[in-house]
Amino acid sequence: MYERPPFPEPVPRPQPQYRGPNPKGGLVLAVSGVAATALLGGLVSAKSGALALAVTLAIAGTWRAVAPRATHAAGIVVRSKTLDVVLYWGAAVAITALALTVPYLS
Repeated sequence: MYERPPFPEPVPRPQPQYRGPNPKGGLVLAVSGVAATALLGGLVSAKSGALALAVTLAIAGTWRAVAPRATHAAGIVVRSKTLDVVLYWGAAVAITALALTVPYLS
C-alpha cells in the first residue's frame, strides 16, 4: 500500500517585502497623549486634560516640522508638511486659549 509521510513538506514562502515606514512612534505619541488627556481630564480637571491635549498636538506638530522626511514621522503624517504643522500648532494654540479663558472649566 502507498505510504504517506507523517507531515507534508513545508511550502517555501517568499520573504516579506518592505511595506513602508513604521508608524509605531507616531502612534505611541498619539495614544499616550490621548491617554494622558483622558486621565487628567477625568481625575484632575477638564482644564488639565485640555492642556495635555494641547501639549500632545504641539509635540506632534514639532515632530512633523523637524522630521526630514515623511518616513520619519509616519504615524502623524496626513497632508503636506506645511499644512500638517499649521493644523497641529493651530489646534494646540486654540485649545490652550480656550482652556485658559473658559470660565468654570477647572
